[in-house]
Amino acid sequence: MPAIFGPSFFIIWALVAVVFVIALRKGDGEWKKGVVRGFEMFIVNGPRIICALLAAGFLAYILPRELIATWLGEGSGWRGILIGCAVGPFFPGGPLVIFPVVVALLKSGAGIPAVIAFLTSGSVWGLHRIFMFEVPLMGTRFAVTRFVASALLPPLSGLFAALLIEFFGTPSLIH
Repeated sequence: MPAIFGPSFFIIWALVAVVFVIALRKGDGEWKKGVVRGFEMFIVNGPRIICALLAAGFLAYILPRELIATWLGEGSGWRGILIGCAVGPFFPGGPLVIFPVVVALLKSGAGIPAVIAFLTSGSVWGLHRIFMFEVPLMGTRFAVTRFVASALLPPLSGLFAALLIEFFGTPSLIH
């Protein structure tokens, strides 16, 4: 089980303290609106975060290790990278959803290059973002241009990860 009070915990709370002090020093009382807005966002997103983390926790134990290791494992090469690229765009919700899934995949035997390709394709090719935000707000032509311009990033990130592992070894993971 990871430490609750690790460095990221203290960094996040330090940032909260800094922005709170900045808002407080403005002297106009608007900091109260910031507190209310923060709690509103927590009420909306808190249940989603809890569900995503629970689902990822279950996912880590129900994913078939042999299948994940075969198709996405360290020896899967380009096949694993391309599968990671193909699956990533279908995971909506941003980092609060996708990172617990990444942990579940790693615990189930997926290799780092395939997981990095999955993570990158979810960020760059996320279908939820393209169809819910990009096309309606920026237009189809912009969305297509951005997609084509970044199309090679997910597979290249998986390939680059494989090369880094080849030269420097597999990084240690905290999970």
